[in-house]
Amino acid sequence: MRCDRRAHEGAGLLALLSFLVPLTPAAAAAPAVAGPLVMLKLDDLARHGQGPQATVSSRWQRVADFLEGEKIKGSFGMFGESLEGDCPGYVAWLQARVAAGWIELWHHGYYARGLPAAQQADGRKAEYLGGTAADQAAMLTKSLALAKEKVGVDLVAFGPHATAIDGVTYEALEGIPQIRLVWFYGPPPGVRTTKTVVRRLMELEKPLFVPNPDAVREAFEKKGRTLPYIAIQGHPNQWDDARFEDFKKAVLYLRGQGCRFVTPSEFLASPAAGNP
Repeated sequence: MRCDRRAHEGAGLLALLSFLVPLTPAAAAAPAVAGPLVMLKLDDLARHGQGPQATVSSRWQRVADFLEGEKIKGSFGMFGESLEGDCPGYVAWLQARVAAGWIELWHHGYYARGLPAAQQADGRKAEYLGGTAADQAAMLTKSLALAKEKVGVDLVAFGPHATAIDGVTYEALEGIPQIRLVWFYGPPPGVRTTKTVVRRLMELEKPLFVPNPDAVREAFEKKGRTLPYIAIQGHPNQWDDARFEDFKKAVLYLRGQGCRFVTPSEFLASPAAGNP
């Protein structure tokens, strides 16, 4: 009986303390309901500067610092040609990002400035528009091989630079099992694919190159919790200080809504990947 009474008194004391002691800021801000998974699709990563020790621009560096500092997952779309030549500084930077575990690299095309005019023949308008499946497959595998050789990673996601893609691209992709996820641009009508096509269901930049936390908040409040996932696109090298601050606001807002940020590989392993 005495033990029961002490237990009852102890429970009452704990209840009183929990009422009197305020919640910590983190606990008070914790969302009641988890939000959808979020993927950050950040485009146009390339080497910056001269010499073998060149790495990336200060704008890319601060994005990496922010994500790693806040322990937020993101993905960087890299140009294949940025790995050509002697670039140990850049390679070491990429390897450090991968090793830290917060950033995944993906294939954003080989050419940063678009397909050279000399290669625009037989109806080929861009790296992944026109030409033959063999032409396009050669460009895909060239970049994948460079990433494996230089950085030691297998790129599993792909999204074109500055253009859409076509049925020929999907024909080429079917012969490249390493690529499992395609950003935003699905196959044309009548063309089937085994790849997971991620849709653009919300926008980060509105207009293009301008992160817009107000638009992100408005879209999330309107439909965010009904979405199977969120994939938002940004271009860090186009962000001045003010735009970078707005990027951070948008990302931290989504985290505050209970959204969990994942890499493309983590997304592919999740149930959300079954809701294209």
